[in-house]
Amino acid sequence: QRLSRESSGINAEYGGSSQPGGGFGGGGFTDSGSPNAGKPRNNNKSERLVPVTHAMILKSTHDADKDLFMFKDHIELHFVELVGYIVDVAESSTSHDFSICDRTANQPLNVRKFLNSENDAAKLPRSSCYVRVVGHLRMVKEKPSLMAFSIKELDSHNWIMAHRVAVVRFMCGMEKNSRNPAKAAISGGMYDSNVNNGAGAGAIPGLTGTQTKVYNALKSCPPENQTGMSLMEIAAKARIGMNDLRVAIEFLSNEGHIYSTVDDEHFKLTDHC
Repeated sequence: QRLSRESSGINAEYGGSSQPGGGFGGGGFTDSGSPNAGKPRNNNKSERLVPVTHAMILKSTHDADKDLFMFKDHIELHFVELVGYIVDVAESSTSHDFSICDRTANQPLNVRKFLNSENDAAKLPRSSCYVRVVGHLRMVKEKPSLMAFSIKELDSHNWIMAHRVAVVRFMCGMEKNSRNPAKAAISGGMYDSNVNNGAGAGAIPGLTGTQTKVYNALKSCPPENQTGMSLMEIAAKARIGMNDLRVAIEFLSNEGHIYSTVDDEHFKLTDHC
């Protein structure tokens, strides 16, 4: 109860309602997908991992041409982390659609996790538990939705408070540096998360040989290393040229397998964030 009272009271700027996690109908997606499906990817999107609340997402504006969400006109909400309670799950053979509530909005957020193999479904959490979600924001049927790369059940409710604190800390850093975009891109983008999801075993289906080399090179970087690996370190570890490396990095970033950390020259695995 104390945790619920504290969570609902943290910085009203980034959270709204303190309604209980349950009581929402099942949200979800339809097979028609996003109205932006088929459009070319926006390669200028930030790949920083940004801790957010559902209220922040709802207060952001969406640029349909770039398929990009902006909070307070200068903070990109593209690659985000959210902590919430699973209200409902709709399962299919290709994906699981979650309705997740973080108590900052009056409705749950739609979250979709695609299944890459038959074993993926067994690893996903079920209803009535708190989870940490990492993924890309998309607009689906005129509603913001999260395409998840990782959904992990929390082993302690302390992570709920830790996430709220991370949101406030990140936003304060961005506000402080908003008059200096170059500085904000570095200090504001360094989100320090201590949650270790671990890297999945085996190769990821669909990756080329070069992409697999880059992924495995980043896999060797310790999860506690918040800076990640530089392009030079990755190239040396994977034993590939810089041109091939940049092509692989762009693909892995767009697919959500990796993200940039302190700048556009350092990267980490999503599973290590």
